[in-house]
Amino acid sequence: MLGLAVFASLCYLASAALNKPSFCRDLDCPKYTVLQSFPGFELRRYEMSQWVATKDLVTRYDALKNSNMFYKLFHYISGKNTLGMKMPMTAPVLRTVIPGVGRNNQQTMMEMHFMIPHNMQPFPPAPTDPTVYITTLPPLDVYVKSFGGFTNHRMNLMKVEELKNQINNRNLYHGDHFYTAGYDGPRSMNRHNEVWLVAKN
Repeated sequence: MLGLAVFASLCYLASAALNKPSFCRDLDCPKYTVLQSFPGFELRRYEMSQWVATKDLVTRYDALKNSNMFYKLFHYISGKNTLGMKMPMTAPVLRTVIPGVGRNNQQTMMEMHFMIPHNMQPFPPAPTDPTVYITTLPPLDVYVKSFGGFTNHRMNLMKVEELKNQINNRNLYHGDHFYTAGYDGPRSMNRHNEVWLVAKN
């Protein structure tokens, strides 16, 4: 059974490498199929995948809390897990943004994710930080708008509004939350960013 599991993991890894988009550079990233392309955006179907995540409530966008979430996940892949195992960085750094929650609906829930490397997807080690956890993203259809340059929370909000206007039909997507995806380190100049809206089935 172990031999079959290893073989399946190697097959998955080879398949992922062959289908990896160029903006993932040399990093593992989630597998998807483009279902339809439109002027300025596309509809993608993502496969189920495992991620390590953490979250926090913010009253307004808080750069310090954002940095703290990043380093919690970075410490996990640097060995702060039950196996003491170091893992390579993956792409994108994915954030789920859920506005209008918490006290008087004035707060935003920010959940940050790093994808588990493909060869460890079936059996990731558990985090030792109690505020960090392994989560599964189910198969997902998302409308995606890509853009370059350095981004921030205000820019992401603007791009989400642009995407909504381009889709031009509120019945096609869930509007209560969105995703942001950043594929590059802070020193990279040729940057690729995305915002996602989850499509309704």
